[in-house]
Amino acid sequence: ERDGDTVFVDFPKTLRKGKTYSIDFYYSGHPVQQGRFGCFTFGKDTSGHPWIYTACEETGASVWWPNKDQWRDEVRDMRISVAVPNGLMDVSNGKFDGKKDLGDGYTRWDWTVHYPINNYDVALNIGNYEHFSDKYGKLALDFYALPEDLDKAKRQFAQAKGMLEAFTHYFGEYPFVKDGYKLVQVPYSGMEHQSAVSYGNLFVNGYLGRDWTGVGISPRFDFIIIHESGHEWFGNSITAADKSDMWIHEGWTTYLESLYVEYRWGKADALKYLNAYKLKVKNLKPIIATRGVNAEPPPDQYFKGALFINTLRSVVNDDTKWFALLHDFYQHFKYQNIMTEDVAAYFSQQTGMDLTPVFDQYLRHTAIPVLELKFDEGAGTVAYRWKVDEKGFAMPVRVGLPAHWEVIHPTTEWQTMKTPLGKDQFEVATELYYIDVSKS
Repeated sequence: ERDGDTVFVDFPKTLRKGKTYSIDFYYSGHPVQQGRFGCFTFGKDTSGHPWIYTACEETGASVWWPNKDQWRDEVRDMRISVAVPNGLMDVSNGKFDGKKDLGDGYTRWDWTVHYPINNYDVALNIGNYEHFSDKYGKLALDFYALPEDLDKAKRQFAQAKGMLEAFTHYFGEYPFVKDGYKLVQVPYSGMEHQSAVSYGNLFVNGYLGRDWTGVGISPRFDFIIIHESGHEWFGNSITAADKSDMWIHEGWTTYLESLYVEYRWGKADALKYLNAYKLKVKNLKPIIATRGVNAEPPPDQYFKGALFINTLRSVVNDDTKWFALLHDFYQHFKYQNIMTEDVAAYFSQQTGMDLTPVFDQYLRHTAIPVLELKFDEGAGTVAYRWKVDEKGFAMPVRVGLPAHWEVIHPTTEWQTMKTPLGKDQFEVATELYYIDVSKS
């Protein structure tokens, strides 16, 4: 029985510990269109064919099918069967198991998801699609586009192989090999539906044709292919257990954009790309929202989250160790639902540093760390400390001259060091950290 957003199940007999039970739900109705995120959208393509799709991350999947709509609760696997009018196609998550003519003007399309899946990732895409395929090693690549966009799709979707190559390099094989990788054209910008990534970026580079970060790098690649596919690793394979910790999806996947840039064009361009995100950060609310109430974090989870991860890289200060840490972090938590505490504990353990206060400052407070510097040029010294909310905050930082950076270890207490540099010559490597600097 349904009451609002809740379904109550009255079992006919007492459930006994140690036994396995199954329930069949039968439900019907007409889903209400609520926009890009929030159930079904019933539309038509430019040729007049029906074009029906789902995208419900914000509203929640329970708006269109009964489920325990909590991120920490994922099914182990799933079968999806969708009957559509003959001549149309349904593209859903998982591996295609075939289709069956039902003899009543409808054809049923069957899919099997072989891995745990977020409720909001479950998707239907019903349309007049053309299908073409490819391989990345043994991984099946399947692409779906409208007939009038087929040639453009074949050109643009070729970027999927480069994306897979880059993220495989950093994290290991594509997470859903049994299900394959799909790109599916939709009339909105895109969505990270597991193994059936939705694409609507107009078949052009950048984000809807725009230079997303404004520094001339994002026009080199298709933002939606790279970002939404990056969620296959962070968001779909590794999933936050509560919506409050959604930066585990968005901050990490935004950082993956920079890793793709670094893999293709080098570290300098990756830093240029990442640092441009500083202009998008508002610092009005903490990244981690209130827990247990389905609260969504602010947009800073994307940009500040990625800049924080890059800051961690600079704290580690050894790229060989950093990339090994990234790989092992992903492998350790893949197919799991985790919280920020899990991430902080893992990075602290693996680096031998207590990074929890650093995580807490960036994720649980609005202000970013301020490195306060007080110069006594007569004595040839500079005093320094971190101005932060977290009392235990201690983060190394590179200072001095770019050609000869010196690593200092400020805390929240004043320390003093000798320096031949005056206030105007003494620099801080702010392109490597997301911090402010105050000089006096």
